[in-house]
Amino acid sequence: MKKLYPFLFVLAAALLVVAGTPAKSSATYSVTVDTIEGCSCKLFCTCYFGISTPAHMCEANNVYKFRKGSHYGDVDLSNQLLWMTMDLGGEWHEKPGPGMPGAWVVITFDKSSTPEQRKALEGVTKAVFPLTWKTYQIREDSISWHDEAKMSHAKMASGMAEIKLDKTAGPNKTPTVVENLQYWWSASNEGFVLAYSTHNFNGDTKFSHERRNGFNITWTAKGDIKPEPAKAAMP
Repeated sequence: MKKLYPFLFVLAAALLVVAGTPAKSSATYSVTVDTIEGCSCKLFCTCYFGISTPAHMCEANNVYKFRKGSHYGDVDLSNQLLWMTMDLGGEWHEKPGPGMPGAWVVITFDKSSTPEQRKALEGVTKAVFPLTWKTYQIREDSISWHDEAKMSHAKMASGMAEIKLDKTAGPNKTPTVVENLQYWWSASNEGFVLAYSTHNFNGDTKFSHERRNGFNITWTAKGDIKPEPAKAAMP
């Protein structure tokens, strides 16, 4: 029995090391997200091909539903809803890439989400949409989501925003899909399912657009969670 003591000691030490090591998921994120999106461009938006003009604006309502199994660290994001209303403004095309400028954004969390989920959702948006916003607001609302074969519809219970998509169809009566095109800083996507969008926003800035660019898209994103920058010490 004495010969087993060194082995048992090494085994116990190894178990302590494993127990004290954070799970890999706590430092990474992986999400799959369904999207209802509409903007002020004509169908299809030329922004995705890098085409714009100095006077360009992009007023958009982007609504995201996270599929089962999505997570940010140890936070489960299954079935979470997130709404981003924004205007890219007319400067982003001058400096495309992470950190490019955006005029303003309003992030709306669904009322059912927890504080931990909201922080995680915000982390995803900063990773996939790494813009530098002149104005950045956060609010909450009750968000409804419906996606069917020929239409999609999302709405805030307060009436602040609503979007409807009328999906297009090709000659064979199936949806028109644009593939092999990057969606922001996501890892991959299943193609842009084209649609005409009718949407509005009634916040501090108001806009309304009818039969403009719209699409459904399912995208994935994954990676390491970057640590939050250290706060400056008080003098």
